[in-house]
This record gives sequence, structure tokens and C-alpha cells, in this order.
Amino acid sequence: MFATIVVGTNWSETAEVALVKALDMARQNEARLHVVTASPPSPPPASGATAGASAAASMGPDFQADVVLERTLERLGAEDVDVRQHTSTAEPADAILSVAGEVGADLIVVGNKGMHRRVLGSTPNTVSHRATCDVLIVQTG
Repeated sequence: MFATIVVGTNWSETAEVALVKALDMARQNEARLHVVTASPPSPPPASGATAGASAAASMGPDFQADVVLERTLERLGAEDVDVRQHTSTAEPADAILSVAGEVGADLIVVGNKGMHRRVLGSTPNTVSHRATCDVLIVQTG
């Protein structure tokens, strides 16, 4: 049913829930899985601000998404899935949608983080409203 699946991740625990679901879907459909990691350049911190706690905020210039992906796939036992990696400095939703368009995705998988707060512009909200293919929003917490 699905031949090309795209999933976004920031390597957080909640994002891994969506990644695991995407891996399962790819296995079931013998699909190619495209993993998108986006880390837009951070604005300089406001005076007195502390470092962000999210995994995305910790992805500095020396972050190696390919190494993290390889280790994650190994840990999850996903060597049997055809996985392609995409990294971007765009906003996460834009990066996911761009890759989905480039590869002709049949399905985009995202976690629901940010949706329960009804945050305008959250990644799952933006993807679900702008995608031109099916979207699976995974309950991540």
C-alpha cells in the first residue's frame, strides 16, 4: 500500500516512538523509509536564557545525524529496512514536506508532540495541513 514513507525525528524519546512506528510500517509494506532530521539555525539566546532542553536544541554543528541514525537502527534491529537519511537546516515541518515532495512519499509519519497544546505552527499541525499524501500522527506520550 505504501512504497515510500517519510518520518521526521529530532532524536528525542517521543520522536523515537514515531520512528519505530514508521519502521514497522516500512517493514509491513516493504517500503523505503526516508528519515528527516531538521535543525534550523538557533537564534542567539536572550540575555539570561538557559540552554534548551530538547534534543533538537542540542544538535550543534558537530552533530552527526548519520552516526545517530545508524546506531538507532542497529539498536532497534532495523537493518532489514531500506532507509535513506536527509538532514536540513530548515524548519522541521518544511524539511519533512520538502523531502516528501522530492521522493514522492505515500505516507508521512510524525509524532503528536505539540498538537495537544494547539500551538500554531507546530510540526504535526503544519505537516497535517500541508501534506499532499497520507499522514499518520503517532501518539507519542
